[in-house]
Amino acid sequence: MKKINVYLINGFLGSGKTTTLLKCMEYFKGKNKKYAIILNELGETNIEKHLFKDESLYELLNGCVCCSIKEDLRTTLDDLAETLHKENIEVVLLEGTGVANPSEIMETFNEKVYKEVFHIAESICLIDSLHFTEYTSVFSSSKEVRQLQKEQIENGTLLVLNKIDQLSSKQSVEKVEKRIRKINADAPLIYSKYGNGVTEYLEKQQQYSNKKELSVSTNHHHHHHHIKALKLGQTTAMTKRELRDFLKNNQDNLLRAKGTIKNSDDQLWYHFQYASGLLEWQKVTEYLPNRKGEIILIGEKLPKEVSI
Repeated sequence: MKKINVYLINGFLGSGKTTTLLKCMEYFKGKNKKYAIILNELGETNIEKHLFKDESLYELLNGCVCCSIKEDLRTTLDDLAETLHKENIEVVLLEGTGVANPSEIMETFNEKVYKEVFHIAESICLIDSLHFTEYTSVFSSSKEVRQLQKEQIENGTLLVLNKIDQLSSKQSVEKVEKRIRKINADAPLIYSKYGNGVTEYLEKQQQYSNKKELSVSTNHHHHHHHIKALKLGQTTAMTKRELRDFLKNNQDNLLRAKGTIKNSDDQLWYHFQYASGLLEWQKVTEYLPNRKGEIILIGEKLPKEVSI
């Protein structure tokens, strides 16, 4: 029986995983290959579910694919294994949370029962080139964040130095690459913005018929319970400026934020993403009656309550 290729998409919070996932979806769609998506979220809800409408989607909520969530992954793979042939699924795309350790995901896929069905084709690690130095510095990040970056890069079979356009000089690029190579000297590394170049790399790999076996890092697992997701309900509409001010006021402990809010300027709904100090938002196109706004904050040492 032909094994199903699995593509893991990992990387720290705000590194560009979902953008890359969407490009991989388009790539396999163009190849007429049916795929299933496994999304792992830190919070109780998946804010970005609208991006995967009409897709074969499996969700793992409230975790980082470790401990109890690892069990949820097994349950998902069991369900998936049952429907693979009915739905003619040929590829699985799995996006980990920004705090997932890829080795724990890979270990699950390497268990005998799953190894007979699935083959990890690539472990793609997205790296935020603008903030990588900050995240790996003893002066500006916690031990947990530094360890997490190390784990993710160590287990990448493809390293994607993303947001490369935001680095100011060639020297900056070389400095970042040098640090990355101290962690993983062997994996191919591509420069990218918005996840560009990943599918071109996959296309080249398709030309090789031999399947490579991926080794899993044997380091002890570190659980990143200090990084939490806090869900806030939006009780009143707000402008983009008010949202930006609110996020900046909480940025000391904030690594990432996303959500859906009502804009008081035009009374329309918007999805927003906040990472690396940058706020992006886009108008919601689908109509849902009784829609409620929500903001997901992801960070270290977040207070139990935050007022908007």
